[in-house]
Amino acid sequence: MVYQKSKIINTLDNIILFSLYALIFFFPVSKALIEVTSTIAIICFIIKKLLRRDGLPSTSLNLPIFIYLAVCFVSVFTSSNFQISSRIFWGKVIQEILFFFVVADILSDERRMRNFIYIFFLSAAIVGIDGIYQYFTHKDLLRNRPDLGIPRIYASFGTPNDFGAYLITLLPFLIVSFFVKWRARIFSYLHPALFLLAFTCLVLSVSRGAWLGFISSVLFLGVWIPSVAVFFIILVLLFLFIKPFFHPAVSERLGNLFNFFAPEFTNDAGSIERKIFWAAGWKMFIARPWIGLGLGTFMFNFKEYVASDYLYGPSYAHNCYLQMLTENGIIGLVSFLLIPAVFFYAGIKLMRVREKVFFWYILLASLAAVLGYSVQMFVDTNIYSLDLGMLFWVLLGIGAAAMNNIRPETVTPK
Repeated sequence: MVYQKSKIINTLDNIILFSLYALIFFFPVSKALIEVTSTIAIICFIIKKLLRRDGLPSTSLNLPIFIYLAVCFVSVFTSSNFQISSRIFWGKVIQEILFFFVVADILSDERRMRNFIYIFFLSAAIVGIDGIYQYFTHKDLLRNRPDLGIPRIYASFGTPNDFGAYLITLLPFLIVSFFVKWRARIFSYLHPALFLLAFTCLVLSVSRGAWLGFISSVLFLGVWIPSVAVFFIILVLLFLFIKPFFHPAVSERLGNLFNFFAPEFTNDAGSIERKIFWAAGWKMFIARPWIGLGLGTFMFNFKEYVASDYLYGPSYAHNCYLQMLTENGIIGLVSFLLIPAVFFYAGIKLMRVREKVFFWYILLASLAAVLGYSVQMFVDTNIYSLDLGMLFWVLLGIGAAAMNNIRPETVTPK
């Protein structure tokens, strides 16, 4: 009986692991597969925990996550639309949080984490090639996405900004990989080419939010690995040297890199729309500043607060933090910000180690990726999409798994 139970648990564990590998491989091409694989992993995870009579994995993020979960739950009952808020709570918030615990639990050793990173890189190489192909042909190979008629690439993603968000979570792992000894020798030869491919795609996505996120990530990495800071300086000088040869769209965006926050916006359509969305979002926030209008109700209330001369349909706020303020109020935003705040506090505390072991670099990469993602959240909709929202919690799960694998004896004594 005990043997049979152990066999079932091992089978469930393998299914969870395979589902996670499948999710990260198919992440750029199919939201349906993200739903299917994450749901399978969560169901098997729950069954495994029930059979083992085990609780959720212990991580430094458990408390802030439960606080955020409680705030979201209350928001359902104070919402301007109970049906929308309850659907978002059970269909998105619960799913993403459970998947965080799945990732933190299943990537329990170096072999599994290495395999996960290999698959992540393989998938990124395929979508990166698709992006370059699209640049020259204006066609997407993987999803047959329609040509948007703009000089920007987006590969299999819906928009260039989504593609940029994916790339800025990938690039920190590629950068720290230069300092990790990989067992697959072929990766040592292909790794520089993959970095160049991903970086080129980031530039050609012409996503200012993603560029700002990448700059933030590299600056953070440079604090811990000085050679990365030197690399970044060289990269900036190279950019200045070759800027006259850039596509006009890239040059224009570089010149307007910080115009998201300037008093006056440019004639760029995206900037003009953001100004409209942010104005509407601010009105929503003022209406119910402490508890918000309800989880997931930004678009439901959009028409009531947007300027009367705006002729198009409802949209996201294109500023995740502002949207959180409108939906969950100040209390909701603070409860969410507790999660990355604790993540960085606990992660940086653990970075004080004598030996830079494998999981030290994985933790560093996850911290840098979350930082870049969080910066882009100021000007885009990342966390509100199905795929990129899930990616945020996957990154947190990777970081939590890395923290649990950095042994206490490696921490530098005070």
